Amino acid sequence: MVPYILTILCVLVAGAIHWVSPKAYWKATMVSTAIILLFSVAALFIFQASGMLVSEHTGENADFSGQMLNITILVSFFGFLISLFVGWFLRVVRN
Repeated sequence: MVPYILTILCVLVAGAIHWVSPKAYWKATMVSTAIILLFSVAALFIFQASGMLVSEHTGENADFSGQMLNITILVSFFGFLISLFVGWFLRVVRN
């Protein structure tokens, strides 16, 4: 459920930023990528603190503190792609 929540959050953030500033496509893409990264990492810590990241098989909490560099890189790439495609879609819809 966590990936779906984060994906919906990413699409909404990218859509809102690209909708507000349609002329500055690359600036809006970079800003929304940064905001997506911040929201996603914050959401991971919030989900961990609330107990939503408990393994169903072992019952242990997820410990991703040693993998933060990998998580940051992957979420940045994911956020960039989402922002790029949502911005492109809104650009095509507006024109």
